[in-house]
Amino acid sequence: MYENMTIGEFSKVLSSSSPAPGGGGAAALTAALAASLTSMVFNLTIGKKVYEGYDDSVKELLGKSLKEAERAKEEFITYIDKDGEAFLEIINAFKMPKDTESSRQLRSKAIAKGYEAAARVPMELIEKANKIYEVISVACEYGNKFAVSDAGCAAILAHSVVEIAILNIGINLSGIKDETIKVKLQEESQKLLEQSKNNKMAILYVVDKMLVM
Repeated sequence: MYENMTIGEFSKVLSSSSPAPGGGGAAALTAALAASLTSMVFNLTIGKKVYEGYDDSVKELLGKSLKEAERAKEEFITYIDKDGEAFLEIINAFKMPKDTESSRQLRSKAIAKGYEAAARVPMELIEKANKIYEVISVACEYGNKFAVSDAGCAAILAHSVVEIAILNIGINLSGIKDETIKVKLQEESQKLLEQSKNNKMAILYVVDKMLVM
């Protein structure tokens, strides 16, 4: 639904009174932009003069990394719709009948299930955003040096995705009844947030050194 919109169209829908797409959709788009920037660095490297000076193992790594960045970009785009669909599941659950005790119980279970699903989508996005650092690191180390700042931008974008997704998990935790699930989501997301922060800083450290050379 959203993934086929132009940037202008998506921006218009995002700014409307509709609750979806929201921050989760924006995070998914940001993740796709991080992957796109990484692909750009590879495309500015492969086949160029600097590329010819690398041995076959590095050339193979660059090729595989480009394919992974492209694959990740397409996957991130699908999460724009996934986030909206998860939110609609909650909305539909709230619309369920509640005129009898049994219907109220069914409604309550559906709402809790919807909140859990809505929390798991950003959790998945966090996990996938953390994986994109692997190819960003390759782009930073072996990519065209004139595009190293773009690799740094990709790392910053990837971390912002994680930070946004953490907020989206948090807003949905209140509707989850199972305390075990809530605690697990909180612990896992915080662990991945710290991992993302370390990955971003490691990449920016290399980028900063290369910018002053």
